[in-house]
Amino acid sequence: NHRRTNTVHVSSIFVDDKLKHLCPQIQPFELRAANWTMHCLRALLVCTAAAAVAPVSRRSLLKTTGAAAVATPLAANAADKQPLLAAGTIAVPRVGFGLYKTAPEETKAAVALALEAGVRHFDTAAAYNNEAELGAALREGDTGENVFITTKVAATAGASARDAVAAAADRLKRAPDCVYIHSPLAPREKRLETWAALNEARREGLCRTLGAANCGLRHLKEFEIAGPAPALVQLELSPYNQRPAEVAWARGNRAVVTCAAWSKLSGAYNWGSDAAYKTLNAACKAHGATKAQILVRWALQRGFVPLPRSGVSDSVQRLAIAQNSLAGVEGWQLSAQEMRSLNQLEDRLASGRLGRADGWTADQVEGPDWDPTTYVD
Repeated sequence: NHRRTNTVHVSSIFVDDKLKHLCPQIQPFELRAANWTMHCLRALLVCTAAAAVAPVSRRSLLKTTGAAAVATPLAANAADKQPLLAAGTIAVPRVGFGLYKTAPEETKAAVALALEAGVRHFDTAAAYNNEAELGAALREGDTGENVFITTKVAATAGASARDAVAAAADRLKRAPDCVYIHSPLAPREKRLETWAALNEARREGLCRTLGAANCGLRHLKEFEIAGPAPALVQLELSPYNQRPAEVAWARGNRAVVTCAAWSKLSGAYNWGSDAAYKTLNAACKAHGATKAQILVRWALQRGFVPLPRSGVSDSVQRLAIAQNSLAGVEGWQLSAQEMRSLNQLEDRLASGRLGRADGWTADQVEGPDWDPTTYVD
């Protein structure tokens, strides 16, 4: 126990005088041997005490040990290990792995590293063109059915959405746990036709439940009225855009909020003021963590399910898969003050201000204020 180690009195280690006083008959050689033994013991205790009080950098730990070691951390927050319940019944693992922009030829390697790091929640889409590779990687990983899989179908699918889910299940070689409508970007009538067809697929057992991705409050209410209400709500969500209306709807309808920051908000670019940028850096320094780890930790403590992603083209990207898994952010928490500081970064950062499409076409992104959640057909 490191607390006991830290209270050991160094004076108890130096025993020369006590030995001479209590054992005057002891020979000099025996005394030197006893002192040498005590010296070794003192060194061991000092090293143990130092190790107990020195902070361990998760970034350094991961750089030296890799995914296998980080999958068995020394300490864990028990609450983080408990899945969230979508619609009160469907268990959703707390940290997933997103496959957006993951090339089919890289998918198997990325999924294998994520599985090694303990990830059991994977997010894909028909548009990502890597469902088959995800399914193959999971079969090779011998995880059985103990993995939560989500995929997405375009809002423009209409009546063919039922067949799209069947095709996704065929590519995955198993029924997905959740199928999202990928966005609201379709005329309202077509959007609701797609939702009805997705519900048909759910009733047939082609998937377990339905979700809505990139949808705003008005779209979520449409689906709620049409029934069933989405059990999962996926949003581009970060301290810079916290989407309170959509999150409140999800809370009120027992929907799990899954989130990602596809704009790479954890990168070097400063999306806010210098003070806001320093807020994120300060948290990184305090916890020996990367910016992405801080954002994953923030999402966990807000009650969201983050979906970090990374490629595998270099060692930094491969390392990030383990760093941003649940195991990579366990055993520590952001303080209440740090959470308040991060929450104050709210800037309602719309997709249009990010300066790139991120899955949307140039025709769809009409200006800096454009965002899929505010789409009106």
